[in-house]
Amino acid sequence: MVLLAIYFTSSVAVTDRMGEAELRAEMEEATQTAANSLLRTPGDPSNWENAPINDTGIRSLGLANSRNLLDAEKTSAFFNITCGSAEYNATVPILGLSRRAYAYNASLEYLNGTLIYSINRTPPSSIVQSIPAERLAILNGTEVRLKMVVWRE
Repeated sequence: MVLLAIYFTSSVAVTDRMGEAELRAEMEEATQTAANSLLRTPGDPSNWENAPINDTGIRSLGLANSRNLLDAEKTSAFFNITCGSAEYNATVPILGLSRRAYAYNASLEYLNGTLIYSINRTPPSSIVQSIPAERLAILNGTEVRLKMVVWRE
């Protein structure tokens, strides 16, 4: 009986750890994909910044005219989203973050740390895991850093 109880407890613990590792890997992939999409593509359609972001015709958001070369108008349109708005909520699935009800923060700053733009959603106090991503890019001829953090709500 004791051996059976030990076996059961151990198998539950291993299963829990495997589930956590799978969730973390999934979150990492989603975060990396979202950050890469923003900095490596113009989005789809490429003029998405001219329509409301919650327009169902937008299939991807991209801030770059070419890899890591940010378009000022697209960048401004993306970072003018306010947290909790319909537009913010619409960006979650467009960025590929809807599989497990993820949320995100994003910021763009100069390399000296001066903030240019940000989208700041307050994570719940019960957050267990968050995954950060940082990428370098060029905006108006100046090197900048995109920071993104994704968590499960």
